[in-house]
Amino acid sequence: MEDYIYIEILVEDKSGGALAEQIMKKYVANQVNTTYRIHSFKGIGKLPLKATKLSQVKSKRLLTDLPLYLKGMDSSLKKMPNKSAIFVLLDSDDEDCSELKRDLVQMYQALKISTQVFFCIAIEEMEAWLLGDSKALLEAYPMAKRSLLQKYIQDSIIGTWEYLADTIYKGGSQALKRNSSSYHEIGLFKFECAENIGKLLNIRENTSPSFQYFIKKLDNFCGNNT
Repeated sequence: MEDYIYIEILVEDKSGGALAEQIMKKYVANQVNTTYRIHSFKGIGKLPLKATKLSQVKSKRLLTDLPLYLKGMDSSLKKMPNKSAIFVLLDSDDEDCSELKRDLVQMYQALKISTQVFFCIAIEEMEAWLLGDSKALLEAYPMAKRSLLQKYIQDSIIGTWEYLADTIYKGGSQALKRNSSSYHEIGLFKFECAENIGKLLNIRENTSPSFQYFIKKLDNFCGNNT
């Protein structure tokens, strides 16, 4: 009998949650023994200086609350008989990816929890994962600027969501910013892109290296290495 697999996924915002949902629906489609739950936060926040001295007050920011969530989830998951893990999906933004990963691993080690935790960092933003599948993007947005898609270097540090907007939004990112009275409306644009392109993604052919890393870690944990 195959092990039952349960995965908790933490993402920094609603658009990331929408994209994670589309990816995971595809991933588990042929795996009857795998289930997951996604938790979306309201921004990235910052890791606490002392991960072992935690406030019980939740900020709804991913990194700020991360030690608290990891300890709480570990307490619940280790009582369950199934194979379980936690995946943390976040943007590198302006941070050095290697330094961010180091800080996350150090925090995890300081907590001394038993549940496996995988940190998967999108370079520079999760919109890079949408730009990693040009076929899905063009199917969702047939009027997208193909010339920009062809010039895009995967996982490049260029202002990724703006580049996506330049590719598919009429007038580009500057027009989107002018037409948005607040960042909430830009957030809606990101959410719609995550939904529209995400449902069409081919998760085995995405050319974003950070996306491939996420899928590889899922495969390693779930035993899908054939």
